[in-house]
Amino acid sequence: MLDALEQQVGAQLGALRDGVQPLLDSVREGLVALDPPGDGMLPSPQEQEKLRAKLTATLEEAEDVLEALQLAVKPVGRSGG
Repeated sequence: MLDALEQQVGAQLGALRDGVQPLLDSVREGLVALDPPGDGMLPSPQEQEKLRAKLTATLEEAEDVLEALQLAVKPVGRSGG
């Protein structure tokens, strides 16, 4: 799902995607830490809680940055009357 989001971000933002890419990378790292691939050991419940909190904060920051970048690429037009 994150891959689809990254593709959508790239399609909508073009080169401005670089502004949010570090946050998306952090999201990916957080998801992998919470659910390690293969037979990787899950973090302790306390560590999972910390990871979830950090992931939530990163997602909220990414949302804010994406909104700002979308405004930056949105064409500015005035409707005449």
